[in-house]
Formats: sequence, C-alpha cells, structure tokens
Amino acid sequence: MITLPSFFSTGMVLAKHAKIWGVTTPERNLIAIFKNQKYEITADHKGRFEFTIVSQEYGGPYTLTIADKIIRDVYVGRVWLCGGQSNMEEKINRVKLSVVDEPMIRVFQVEKGLDFNAPAKDVAGKWQSACGEFFNKIYAVPYFFAQKLREHSDVPIGLICNPAGGTPIEGWLPEKTLLEKFPHYHKDLLKIRETDMQKAADDAENNKQTWLTKLNEKDAGLGGGWFSINLDDSDWQTRALFDHSDFPECGSVWFRKDFYLKGKTAATVLNFGRLEDSVTVYVNGVEVTHVDGMYPSCTCILPQGLLMEGKNTITIRVVGEKKRPTIVPGKEYCLQGSDWKIDLNTSWKYRSGAKMPLAPNESGWFYGNPCGVYNYMLAPLFGLSIEGLIWYQGESNTKKPSEYEPMFTEFVKIIRKKFGKNLPVIFTQLANYGDPNSGLTLENVPGKNWAELREQQRQCLKIPNTAMAVTIDCGEYNDLHPYDKKTVGERLALHALKIDDESIAADSPMPTHAEYKNDIITVYFKNANSLWCKNYHPQVDVITENGHLHRLYATIKNDTLEILFRGKPIKIRYGWADCPTVPLYNAYSLPASPFEILLTT
Repeated sequence: MITLPSFFSTGMVLAKHAKIWGVTTPERNLIAIFKNQKYEITADHKGRFEFTIVSQEYGGPYTLTIADKIIRDVYVGRVWLCGGQSNMEEKINRVKLSVVDEPMIRVFQVEKGLDFNAPAKDVAGKWQSACGEFFNKIYAVPYFFAQKLREHSDVPIGLICNPAGGTPIEGWLPEKTLLEKFPHYHKDLLKIRETDMQKAADDAENNKQTWLTKLNEKDAGLGGGWFSINLDDSDWQTRALFDHSDFPECGSVWFRKDFYLKGKTAATVLNFGRLEDSVTVYVNGVEVTHVDGMYPSCTCILPQGLLMEGKNTITIRVVGEKKRPTIVPGKEYCLQGSDWKIDLNTSWKYRSGAKMPLAPNESGWFYGNPCGVYNYMLAPLFGLSIEGLIWYQGESNTKKPSEYEPMFTEFVKIIRKKFGKNLPVIFTQLANYGDPNSGLTLENVPGKNWAELREQQRQCLKIPNTAMAVTIDCGEYNDLHPYDKKTVGERLALHALKIDDESIAADSPMPTHAEYKNDIITVYFKNANSLWCKNYHPQVDVITENGHLHRLYATIKNDTLEILFRGKPIKIRYGWADCPTVPLYNAYSLPASPFEILLTT
C-alpha cells in the first residue's frame, strides 16, 4: 500500500527536478520508474519515503510508477504556485473575454478550508486541463499568467492554485510566527480556538434562512407573484434604474420592464451589472439567475426558447440585508443577442417590497482570521518543486495598512524556507478601487487606506528576488473584483519571463529619490524608459513641514517629474488615493507605481 499526496496524481505537471514523497510500510524497499530512469527508494521507520526525479527536458505525456502505484498522463514543465485572496480566485467565466482551450495548462485547484489547530497533512483537489467543462471554473489570473508564459515557450505549465477570498496576510502565517512576531494576532487565534465553529456556522446559516423566510413571507403578503408576466403593474411608479431615493433601509425592492423582440431570440446574454446584497432575475415569469453577495456580477445566458417574439417582461428583485438595496452604477446593464442589444439602463416600473430589520451577522464566516488557511491550504504543499509564487492579496489588510510590510516579509521567509531559499516571489500591487469623490480625509485625499497599503507593497520590493506587478490602471472604482484579469496575469508573467531573459521589459517606473532645489521638486525614477503621460498631466501631492497638502501638476523632463513649488516641502506623493488618477507610463506601457517619498534638499 502506497499513499501519495493528492497533487501527485494523474494529469500532473512536474518540474525538471521534482521531489516526490509518500507513505508506505515502514522500511520497505521500493522502485520507481520515470522516463526509463529507475529510482531505488527505502522508506524510513515511520514509512515515509521521498526521492527526486531529474529530467533534462520538458515534455510528456509520461507514466510514473512507484512499486504498484501507477500515475499516468504526467508532464514535465514549469510549475508555479498561485495564491492570495478573491481577485486571484476570480473565475474566468466573469472576465468577458474570448479565451481558448489550453490543454497544456494543467491546473490543481486546492479545496478551500480552514484549520486553526495544526497544519493539515494533505489537500483536496485534482489535476485538470484548461479546457472542456472545467474551463469556466479556472481562476482567471493564473490562466492568463500561464497563457503568456506559453506564448514565449511552448512547454507544459502546471498551476497549483490555493487562493481564498477575504483572507488577510495573517491568515497565511503559521502560529509560531504569530506568537513570536505578531502576538496580538496570536491572541485572536486563541479566541477562535475557543469557538465552536461548526455550531457558529450552523447558527449563522439558520439565522439567515429565518430572516429570508420572513422576507419572502412579507413580500408574498404585499402582493406575491410580482415576477409573473401577467401581473397588473399599472400602479407601480416609473423611475430611473439607479434612483434609490426611497428604497427601504433594509429589505426588498422590485423592478419590471417590458421589451419587444423581432425574429430570432436564441443565445441571449443578460448582463445586469452588480447589486448589493443579492438579486433575483425573472424573464417571462421564469427565474433565470440569482446572485448572493455584493461582489459577484449578475450575468447569465437565458434558457433556449424562453424569449418570445413580441412582448417580453423582465423582473428584478433586489434585497438589502445590511443596508439599503443598491443597484451599482457604472456597470453593464443590457440584453444582448447575436446581432441585437437592448440597453436596460433606462426607466423601469418600480415598487418597494418588504421592509426588514438588519439581517443577522454572519458569525459563521472565519476566513478573515489568523493561521486558518495557512494550516489547511498552504502547509500541506510544502516541499513541492515549484519555479516561483505569484501572489494577489492585500485587500483584506487595508483597514490596518501599516502592518502589511512586516507581515508579508515574514510570509516570504516562510515560503522560501519551505520551497527554496531563492524562490522568486512576484506579487500584485492593489488595483484602483473606490469612489474617487467620497471618503475625504483631513488632508483632502479621497480614501487613502488602499494607497497606504500599496506603499507598503512597494516597500516589500526591498525583499531580495521579489517583483511587483503594478495594476493601478486595471481596477474599477465600483467593483472590488474588476473584470481586467488578463492584464494582471500578463504583467505577472512578464516578471516570470524576465527571470530567464533579462531583455524582457517587466518593471514599472519606480521612484528612487526626490530632491528640492531652486524652487523645483524633481522626482527620479528607475525603469522610466521614455516616461510619458496618458491623456493628461500627472498630479502630485506636496506636503509641507506644517502638514499642509498642495495638489499640483507635474511635468516630465528627461524621465523625471518636475514640480514648481515655493515653500518648505518635506514629502511628495503620486497616486495617493484609493482610486487615483494615474496617467504616468513608460515606453512599454507599464504604469508608474503610486508612491510616497521624502524630499532631500
């Protein structure tokens, strides 16, 4: 009997130098064969064995046998670990791009889960190719990362994907690190251990279902059948889609709209933007999609034969659980066939539904706590032979941004201790997000926690053999999960490709220093490479010694920024907001990183 970790299985991709391990009878002698190479192995007194497969070239498919254990369809290729939180986890079916099957991109997506007591021994998952029915379940950033790698070298790519939405960096740290370096988070871990998580999860689910049942009963009592195509809605108000002026503080609202079609009605896509907290869509009285939560987009393909020639009716029910039901502006709201499109961002019939108290807290959600995903989703992977790590995470640390750099530094130390001391770590700087016109601070800067987190990430470049993909132009002000995952994946891939080919331009402009002389502030950059502005001049914030902020325009001169200023400046910032205006690029169309730096005189 031989037991192997789940990731040593049919369809896997191995590195050229790949460590394999497993468990069998104590002190058993084994023979493994791969590519006609024989490996003689002896298990230790506990039954654990390991050996390293050495291949000179990429390729496949091959068969690996370990005694009577047979693993087929094995490839030798480039293997990368892909981690982080929800933007690394976002599936490819949401990005609205034409994508193609890639059989030579093999994906092992780790099952999500938590363990707050001790590291798990294995993870759940299986290898699958980026094609067929599995394709729409693939995480978008890793896919586009791998696709870019294959553009430069036609070799198999193996992706070990273990992101988990809503996880802060402390969730990816071991207990020992928390105890020694960040004891306040270790105290949080101890509190979690005292919680009966299963009971909390069950109670939270039961409380939510009770709340939803009451909501549905109230809606039914107010009229019911509001989604019916034959409903008399003559007494409903008419209003713009984004007019939320008299929505209930918590509860449901209903929208209805008639539209008319001529000719064929097949293959129709509904795009109904994004809503908070949940939405149900009915077409001609039939429910076509339901989305829970404030972040997923509301998109679906309508069932064949549902639409009729002539009059059709679409009904929307929006539910606010913790606040006013909200239809988010700035997204796509339309019905689209192969050769026609109906804009839904117009006037609708409207009626307020059930008014409710706030929904109960989701006490059954634990992914925001320390150590849990480290134990369940990361520690069991330690020892795998990988080329590097790509990382997209940080949104869940924006409430306390000043803690990020030291915690990420410890995270990299742990990763390298377990996967290799010089392992490349390529991370993603947070994209722009948030309403640019809200959340003004005392310094008159629209919401700056994300800006501070980005600066913490920029400081992480001090860690040797790291790189940062700047994605400040890939976000959307109204969506924590922006659609543009292709650019993100490709920019991460450029850094991976540069490891083998220094001629590849992967680095964004980064400030090196700034000086103040003769009433001129000059900001110097590396990777400037013909600095240029897209659409408008860059704005910067100059902070003086008395704490005042001055927002000024800068000009480009010889790959530097120059700002005329008379006073006593001590600091300069660029892109210093959650959702900043950032027009600065180099010749390779890579955006300059937001920054905050002190001035020298």
